[in-house]
Amino acid sequence: MKVQVELEGDKMKSTYDTGTDAEIGRHLVEVKAGVQSIRTLRDAIINLAYRLAESPSRNALLILPGLQVSQKRLAEEQAKALRAFRPEITRRLHLVVEEGDDLRGLPAGISRSDKQRLKDVIKQETLRHGERLPRIDGYFVILKLLLLEWLKKKPPVTAKWLSETSGYSYPTVAKAISRLSDSIRRHSDRRVELRSFPRGEWARLLAVSDQVRSTVCFADVSGQPRSLESLMRRLQELNRADIAVGGVYGAKHYHPELDLVGSPRLDLTMHCPHGMRDLSFVKRLDPGLETVDGPGRPARLVVHVLRRKESFFERGSGGSLFADPVECLLDLHEARLEPQALELLNMLIGSREQTQ
Repeated sequence: MKVQVELEGDKMKSTYDTGTDAEIGRHLVEVKAGVQSIRTLRDAIINLAYRLAESPSRNALLILPGLQVSQKRLAEEQAKALRAFRPEITRRLHLVVEEGDDLRGLPAGISRSDKQRLKDVIKQETLRHGERLPRIDGYFVILKLLLLEWLKKKPPVTAKWLSETSGYSYPTVAKAISRLSDSIRRHSDRRVELRSFPRGEWARLLAVSDQVRSTVCFADVSGQPRSLESLMRRLQELNRADIAVGGVYGAKHYHPELDLVGSPRLDLTMHCPHGMRDLSFVKRLDPGLETVDGPGRPARLVVHVLRRKESFFERGSGGSLFADPVECLLDLHEARLEPQALELLNMLIGSREQTQ
């Protein structure tokens, strides 16, 4: 994206010729919000290094708001860049992270006005990509992946596959596997899988499900709520590949005989692999929906976040996208539909056993 910002009569230079997000004085500026993986970080560094090779008189600032990579890993990637590129490139490439209201890693001598311009660019890019999601324990993301693979009776997987599919680093994956050691079957080729359904870890996931999935609830404030079927039709008209139906409707997709008539709410799963969430689509479903402030008000629509790199959404016969069965199970529990959640889980486990 190329931006042009006007501040106090001064114009920030357009960057149609540099391919970065902005240009402030001698600085090329690239904003990568919510970076979760080393690969994304590495690609951004390489791209800016190419820009610097083409622009010997400029510096480059890689701004990393909402960084989901540890400071240790960030320092390691910076050290790798120092070894991989010529000194005349690396001394002009700066990695900048937020510390409260301040920016750490800026080159010496940058003016107060340029720093303010940087903050305005960060704000623009963050708004463009949506709300920055809070950081969570990657263990639960990896646990959900292993559960999904087990329920679908998929072959054992490698740590590399888990890393690439979850979007988390290899050390995070290794730590998760170690934490699950009592429930993990290790194969001679280093692939891993769950031995059985890990009920203890499942209970721990249920206890933090709303935080892990950054759940947001919406209630009708108009007094004339749209039907849930109408909301689903409107969602399908949006043709969004990053939003899938879960909850009761998703559960019925996997288990049509589920013992439940009607649904108290519509659960949606939003795929947010870059750590950013934009909920503006809700107003297109129903302008009368507003976020619920207190737990006492019944929710009409509930949106959950799926953070891993691959969504594994499934297309239904009617064209709707459905969240995976693990997300649907979590939705049922969050909606206090425990009997239906147990019924769905037993069906999934039974189907798995029948294929053995």
